[in-house]
Amino acid sequence: MKVDEVLQLDKQFQENDWMWDIDIQSQNFSTFKILKNKSKIMISAPHSVKHVREWDILPQDLLTWWLALYLWKRLKLPVIYSTSYKVWDPNFDENKNSEYKQALSEYIRENGINFLIDLHGCWSYRDFSIELWTWWEWNSNLLWRLDILNAVEKSLNDSLKSYNQHTGRSITKNTVFPASRETTISAFISKECKIPTIQIEINKELRNMDNPKDLSLLINTLENLVKNLESLPYFIW
Repeated sequence: MKVDEVLQLDKQFQENDWMWDIDIQSQNFSTFKILKNKSKIMISAPHSVKHVREWDILPQDLLTWWLALYLWKRLKLPVIYSTSYKVWDPNFDENKNSEYKQALSEYIRENGINFLIDLHGCWSYRDFSIELWTWWEWNSNLLWRLDILNAVEKSLNDSLKSYNQHTGRSITKNTVFPASRETTISAFISKECKIPTIQIEINKELRNMDNPKDLSLLINTLENLVKNLESLPYFIW
């Protein structure tokens, strides 16, 4: 599954103005969906549809749902993603009131998940290609695992080296928002489930369906990232 399938897959959201996944109409109604798989690395895409934060309707993080689905199919990663518009934001609302975070926490415990990647998107005017949010310099969402942070940064820099040189962008860490709010998914899961987590913000230029070259680069970048994490010799996945 590569770029030529993106448009077809994303129609589930496009046809409903990114308000809900059309498949949900034939199932028990829920605001999110969990796709099980065998890997111990899990992907979260909470902003795959429009969402509300403090009464403002915010746009979807374009293609984050599709990227999560790709990793589910290609690399056998379990996935959770939002499927319908509701007056809530899984990455902002109080933890005890968030069905998304509570279900994610339960799945992680029951299935022995060892690492969570929370996928997000940012506007194209940002000067980074990808930003890592780990809660300031203490990296507490990663449980202070600098080996994991180093592996993530090296993998992303290697994959996006030419792109960043050409565009003047870079891989950054905690420059905009550090995922330090306790109600972010990465902070909540790290504390609640005691596993390392990371929030990844992807520039919209890389999530551009009109530029298949860059989108293919992003797909390969995420795939390489997961493979590099799984190959860490001193981390038992």
